[in-house]
Amino acid sequence: MLKAHIPISIVIIFRRELNKMNSIRVMVFIDGSNLHWGMKSYNEENRVNLRIDYTKFIPLLAKDRSVVRTIYYCSKPVPPTGSSQVRFFDYLRSIGIQVFDKPLKTRTDSTGAVRYVEKGVDVALATDLIGMAWENAYDVAIIVSGDADYAGAVGKVMSKGKNVEVASFRKSLSKELKDSALAKWILDDYIPQIKLV
Repeated sequence: MLKAHIPISIVIIFRRELNKMNSIRVMVFIDGSNLHWGMKSYNEENRVNLRIDYTKFIPLLAKDRSVVRTIYYCSKPVPPTGSSQVRFFDYLRSIGIQVFDKPLKTRTDSTGAVRYVEKGVDVALATDLIGMAWENAYDVAIIVSGDADYAGAVGKVMSKGKNVEVASFRKSLSKELKDSALAKWILDDYIPQIKLV
């Protein structure tokens, strides 16, 4: 059996590059509503019942980089209307994902019907994205959303020298957000790696 000789200089360079990858700090910002509706659309179009396994999803996005924190932004009725939503939030917390939930607001439309609307969730995500960049809490932000409203915040964060990636279902990804980020994760292409079995 032949043994390959690898020069020590190559080994040192490889170790340095590996250490750099492991020292890149990543924060994941999940727009729960956008992800929910993107997955719902994907499920209807493909006639499947995809559910995401977050214990696979977050490491996939992080690659070999160090995850500082993952935050899931969402709204909830007050009081919560279903035990499945409570169980889902408990599941996220149990695997180390911070849940930032804001109460749904009620609005009355022109017919007098009461509607529930999500208010302030996008602003909270964008504020944290920018604020934590300024606090140097991460090197790379991964926004799980396709919402064009984040494009301005992405530009501001990148002007600070941070990198931003977006992850979204293909049909949910706006052109503005896609064009503003450095890397894109089209979730449709990663279904086998992220689905809950």
